Amino acid sequence: MNTQTPTYRPMVETCREYGISRSVAFDLAKAGLIDTFRIGQRRYVYLDSLRTLPERLAAEAAKVA
Repeated sequence: MNTQTPTYRPMVETCREYGISRSVAFDLAKAGLIDTFRIGQRRYVYLDSLRTLPERLAAEAAKVA
């Protein structure tokens, strides 16, 4: 029996759970701010990249300011 938590999930559904719209999710992926990969036609996101997104966005904002 595998009781490990998943390290990735489908991108659109998972981002929606985090309050991120589909278009913003694809923009974040294109900018390299969240780590994604494809299996066939479906795009998946690594959960760690979503969990650490607020810290990385704050760091990016600090660089600009």
